[in-house]
Amino acid sequence: MRQKAKVVDPSVKLAYFDLIQRTVSSLNALVYELENEGLHNTELREHYYELAVDCVPLIKKLSEARRYAEGTLSHFR
Repeated sequence: MRQKAKVVDPSVKLAYFDLIQRTVSSLNALVYELENEGLHNTELREHYYELAVDCVPLIKKLSEARRYAEGTLSHFR
């Protein structure tokens, strides 16, 4: 037997949508900061190349998380 879809209170849905929007914004800020302070920081790259390159996997994972969050936003729109 199929279960009936639960009715979600619009205020709960709106609060969740707002949370995901803030999450995307925070992920954007983190990626931007890692790119500017890590990858594009000439002084860091000249003296500590390993540290600059070390942020690449973090940027990739954060970008992936951002894509998932943006997918959630498009689902709820």
